[in-house]
Amino acid sequence: MVSPLSASATSESVDPSEQLFHHQIVIVGGGSAGITVAAQLLKRSRSLDILIIEPSEQHYYQPAWTLVAGGCMSLEETVQPQKDQIPKAAIWRQDAVTQFDPDHNRLRTQAGTVLSYDYLVVCPGIQIDWDQIPGLKEALGSNGVCSNYAIGGATYT
Repeated sequence: MVSPLSASATSESVDPSEQLFHHQIVIVGGGSAGITVAAQLLKRSRSLDILIIEPSEQHYYQPAWTLVAGGCMSLEETVQPQKDQIPKAAIWRQDAVTQFDPDHNRLRTQAGTVLSYDYLVVCPGIQIDWDQIPGLKEALGSNGVCSNYAIGGATYT
């Protein structure tokens, strides 16, 4: 399963004309896992240089979608601007990773930026492929077919 943030590993060399950016820690994924890792690391040392790569404008707190399905919370309460969720001492790059080069501690983003790092944390979350089950995508949200993993699914549940 390939996530929007994941990509194939490569040993591609950096073009000398490209600018290489370096961070002590790069976290791929700004969901609950990536934000929690960054917050926990920064709690131990505020001086860490942490970059979070996350393309989304909005942060969806999916663990709460079960509460939405149970009627204890509204869907709107689970959606926040991504910028408000990033720990203050971390840097957010609104971008996606297209290539990993672990042999050289580098990655490349969709915008063409090459980033190097001392440590890499990869937690891009999941990407659901409803099309793997014939007819599922069309059936979601009707006749009792539901999933709390779809943005509108929790409200239907």
